[in-house]
Formats: sequence, C-alpha cells, structure tokens
Amino acid sequence: MDDAHAPAARPETDGVTFPPSPRTRRRPAALTGPGRRHPLRTLLRAASWHRRPLAAVAAALAVLTAVSAALPEGPPERTVLVAAHELAGGSVLTAADLQRRPLRAADLPAGALTAAEQAVGRAVSAPVAQGQVLTPLALVAPRAGPASGRVVAPVRLSDPGLVTLLRPGDVVDLVGTDEQGGGASVVARSARVVTVPHVDEETATGSDGGLVLVEVPTGTATALARAAVAGPLTLTWH
Repeated sequence: MDDAHAPAARPETDGVTFPPSPRTRRRPAALTGPGRRHPLRTLLRAASWHRRPLAAVAAALAVLTAVSAALPEGPPERTVLVAAHELAGGSVLTAADLQRRPLRAADLPAGALTAAEQAVGRAVSAPVAQGQVLTPLALVAPRAGPASGRVVAPVRLSDPGLVTLLRPGDVVDLVGTDEQGGGASVVARSARVVTVPHVDEETATGSDGGLVLVEVPTGTATALARAAVAGPLTLTWH
C-alpha cells in the first residue's frame, strides 16, 4: 500500500486524555431525558397560559367601558329643601324641620327652595307632609302673637274634612249647634286661624273632628268653650 493512502497515524497521547469534541458532547440526561422540558420553555409556556385570562379580563373591561359610555346619563337632579317631618300649618320653621335632598329636576315645583336660610324663621301656610318640597308660596311671615285683648283658643270642628281646607290667616265665623234644641248660632265672628294641624285620611274620616287654633277676643274664648260642650262646631269663611 502506498504511503499516500495509508491511514494517518494517531498522535501519541502518552497517557494524556483529551476532552470530547463539542459536536459529540452529550447533554445531561436530566435535561434531555424522556418527559423532560427545558426550564425556559416551561416558563414561557406558563406565562402564555397566564396571559390568556388576563387578556379576557381586559377585553371584558373594555366592553363594559364602551357600554357605559353609550348609555344615556340619568335625569338631572337638584338639591332642594324638604320637610324633615310633618308640620302643622302655622308652624315656624327651624333648622331641625328641614332637610336638603337631591331630586329629579323635572319633578320639582317652580321656585323650590334650596337653602335653609330661605325658610328658617318663616311659618308654613298649611300642613306640610314629611318630604314635601318647600316653595315660597308655602311660607308666610310669622305672626308675633295675638293682638291686644285677644287670645288663642282651641276649636274642635265636627267635620275634620274642613280642617284640610283651612290655611293660617283665614278669617272665619265659628258656628255652634245645640244637639238638644237643634238650633245653630254664630259663637265667634271674624276668628283668625292661627295653626292648622296635619290631617291624614284616617283622621279626616273619623268622628273625633279636627282641632284648630284660632285667635278670638278674650270673652269669645269662653263662649267657644261652652258651645263645644253643648254640641259640635262648624265654620263659615269670610
């Protein structure tokens, strides 16, 4: 055999071990064995799975935002003054009688009051229900007290429905009836209504009548008391 085709002689190692070639170096079995995945690939796969629910949540939020923007806004509101509790006609208002409450502007009466300063110290001209909106028409200037020679007397009317028609400041004639004799007569002329209590439907249809405070001359108050014992009282307007 020619020297040119003779196999190359292996270098003498003299007992020295050379490291394997990078091409022939085998990966550790822990990373390349059956059922094993590269840690980086596992991490990327886990991150991909977590991104899916996050993307779904983000999409849902975007839809909700779009729907909220498309919905029409609620009706405009105004904060106005209402009665904190039932008020008898003629009552002089204090801060404890009032509340500020937001209500639909379209449902408010004209001139609805908005600040307590507009109502405190004034009197309501008629009974006011709890939560009723206060307006300038519902208020009057308070009266200091009965005039000289006059007193305020309670009168219970035979028809409680009449009470709902009265307003503080009304001038009426009070008529007494004699249940035994059947006659009727004017007991007090030009009596001024001072306070009208709130009357609900049950009271208005009852038989106990409605109590009203009126301003009358001192002597007339005694006559009213006697007439109330003799029979029921009614009234007529001036």
